[in-house]
Amino acid sequence: MADGGETASPTETIVANSREVACDGGDGAYGHPKVYLKILGHEVVCPYCSRKFVLAAGVGDGGH
Repeated sequence: MADGGETASPTETIVANSREVACDGGDGAYGHPKVYLKILGHEVVCPYCSRKFVLAAGVGDGGH
């Protein structure tokens, strides 16, 4: 822990069924402000908590 580079938990990966996702950190009052993210390629990472949202197989450009 001396280097300060350790995190409390590993990054969570969430499979998304839409190209538009929202993230609030998932910890209730200990989360972060809700942000809306768009998956342009195959995945997007939340800039606050580093959760990774991966697009589910078969999801097209419309998200359904």
